[in-house]
Amino acid sequence: MSFFGVGDQDWVELDIDVVERRGVAGLVESLEDNRIAVAAAIGSPFEIEVADDGSVTVIGARRRYRAEVDRTGRLLFTGILDPDGPL
Repeated sequence: MSFFGVGDQDWVELDIDVVERRGVAGLVESLEDNRIAVAAAIGSPFEIEVADDGSVTVIGARRRYRAEVDRTGRLLFTGILDPDGPL
């Protein structure tokens, strides 16, 4: 973060990429720390995949889930439809 300004006005410049990377790293760490509970919830062991865009996918034996942290700080899993599966 850097501070800059003109005269008596100051602006704060944030490095949003750093903030987002920390958020993704925290999500992955939370998934690892709670591996047993997450595996029990989805019904199988899982792997974690982080895409270039920062999205985190939990890959279970039968399903894939998008993992996020919601506004209240809880883990949120959204099922990803299998393009080869039933609609």
